[in-house]
Amino acid sequence: MSKLTVNEVLQQVDSLLPNQYSEEQKRHWIAQAEGFVAELTGTAAEEGVLTAPAPYCQLYRHYVEAQIHYANAETERFNNAMALWNSLLLAYHSHLARNGALRGTATALKLC
Repeated sequence: MSKLTVNEVLQQVDSLLPNQYSEEQKRHWIAQAEGFVAELTGTAAEEGVLTAPAPYCQLYRHYVEAQIHYANAETERFNNAMALWNSLLLAYHSHLARNGALRGTATALKLC
């Protein structure tokens, strides 16, 4: 599976949602999203490459778009973007659970 880079997310966001926010601010939002994703796996991606593979990698774009909408006080658009973020994050979580790759998961249930 291919992985998305921070620069690719920035290009996607800027081409799909023209905005006035600095690259530094958008990188901060991408780092926040990566923090949530990395928490699931217990690992961090290499510099500039994001953890979630395709098709889940679009969650980063939705997170940044949501933050832009939030900063612009566009509540409906924020809610829509966050719903997409949440959906993809949940799908990625399910993918990890099916493949036994979740951080801190048990391989078997111990009944007392």
